[in-house]
This record gives sequence, C-alpha cells and structure tokens, in this order.
Amino acid sequence: MRETGSGGSEQPEELPEFQDLKVRGRSVRTWALSAGAVLLAISAVFGGLEKADDETPQVEAGTAIDTGRFEVTVQRVVVVKDLKPLFTPDNGGVLIAVVTKLKVTDDTGTVPPSDLVRLIGVPGVKDTDRPLGTTNLRDATMNPVLTPDAAEDVAYVWKLPKASALPTEVRLTVQGYEHVADSILDHHEKWLPDKIVADSTVKVKDNTK
Repeated sequence: MRETGSGGSEQPEELPEFQDLKVRGRSVRTWALSAGAVLLAISAVFGGLEKADDETPQVEAGTAIDTGRFEVTVQRVVVVKDLKPLFTPDNGGVLIAVVTKLKVTDDTGTVPPSDLVRLIGVPGVKDTDRPLGTTNLRDATMNPVLTPDAAEDVAYVWKLPKASALPTEVRLTVQGYEHVADSILDHHEKWLPDKIVADSTVKVKDNTK
C-alpha cells in the first residue's frame, strides 16, 4: 500500500532537461535553432538586419561606394525649378536631385533601383519616400537601362513642396544589396536589399535662380 501524509518518504520523479525534450521526434533545442535560422532568412529577403546608425560608414561626396550590385559615387545635390518634360514639381514647389556616378558591377544590366538613395530629414520629403524617378544626364533618358561596367551620371529626383527656405545641405543614405543564389521565395538567383552601406551629408546647390 502506498504511504500518504507528511511523513511519506517518496521523492518526486525527476523532470527531463529542457534540451532533451522531444517534439515530433526532434529536441526542443533543435526546433529553436531551426526557427532562428528561418527568421534570419526571412529577414534577409525583406530588407535584412540593418546596422545601427552609429555603425554606418560616413562617406563624403566624391567617394566611390560599393553596394554589392553597384558602385555609387554621390557627386552633388542640386535644387532646380523643373526638369521638363521628365519631371515637374507641384505648384510653387521645386525639384531636388542627387546626382550620382553609377556603375553596375554585376554581369547583368538593370535600371537604377528606386531604393538605392534616400533623403533623410529633408522637410517635405519623408525618409521612406522613393524618388519620382531617375534620369541619365547624358541623354535625358528616364529610368535608363544601365549596362555592366559602364559608368553613367544618373540623377535621383524628388519633389520639394513650396517652402520659405531651401535646404543648404542634406543627409542621405545608400542602400546595399546581397546576392542570393537561391531565393526561398522563387528559387531564382537575385539581388536583395541588405543593409545601409553609407551615410553622407552633402551641400545643396541652388539652381533655381
């Protein structure tokens, strides 16, 4: 007969270690590691784990930046009244353009990606706003197709609303890209956004006068 009461000497059965528990034939530790790997893979597909601002290299205008898929050199930032017939500002506003020297370092040609450059902290432009488009300054082609290893002067253009004072300098960031040989989404190699590779502060030239 099993003894009961406060004087019983029966000891509780020892619990198994957490890492030894099994779920569908696999240890909890294995499931946790697998989940972490999946999280990192999904993060890479949708933009990656960006570095903190204080870790992003500060790059001056005129310095070549390796983004993985492109070599980018920010040459200047200008404000203009319009760039007809390609781009037109809103009534009373102007356009602001980041002029880059852009070269595809991949072996496949492509158009300039709209997420390559971002304006940060510019009144009237959200930090997440994509440009209206791009233009090749050589022939005024909108959203031109770039060929590998052929550097072109490409301007990224945004609208600036009517304001009492134009910015005298702007902060901008340059997006990096990671080559994925076998995407988990469609099993084709591609370039995906990775981390921000450069942060720069550039003087603005006023060409509206």
